[in-house]
Amino acid sequence: MVLAGWDQPKALCQSLAIVQHEAIRRSMFKTGQQVVCIDDQFDPWVFDLYKSLPKMDQIYTVRAIRSGRSNPQFVVNDDAEIKLAGAEFDILLLLQELHNPDDPHSSVKQELGFRSERFAPLLEQTEEEEEAELIGVGHGEKEWEPEPAWSK
Repeated sequence: MVLAGWDQPKALCQSLAIVQHEAIRRSMFKTGQQVVCIDDQFDPWVFDLYKSLPKMDQIYTVRAIRSGRSNPQFVVNDDAEIKLAGAEFDILLLLQELHNPDDPHSSVKQELGFRSERFAPLLEQTEEEEEAELIGVGHGEKEWEPEPAWSK
């Protein structure tokens, strides 16, 4: 869905808010969850707006999940100013380890976030998996045998 900005008619904005809320609710991420960056390739304009960017294979903690815009389309007006012409709706993550300035192209004060597709949930081991890993159970490991008394 491409949005032309935040000045939509009130009814459309209310409908969009319901869709955004539902999309966030169904997101595979939650606040406090650890995630790993799987895409750190950014368009050149990103480096001008963001102060901190995630790096491939690094682990981060989700600070907040919110709706926002991504893949913006910019135009240059008659006064040679760069203006936002449109963008796609997206689910954005804010990360505990990275903080960025507010979106300068939005009338709503909100920190610049990262598309959720750039991250994958960090798989957490269950207690049983951790225990099996520690003692080698179920991994084709040789069972422990007591050392013969004569070998000491």
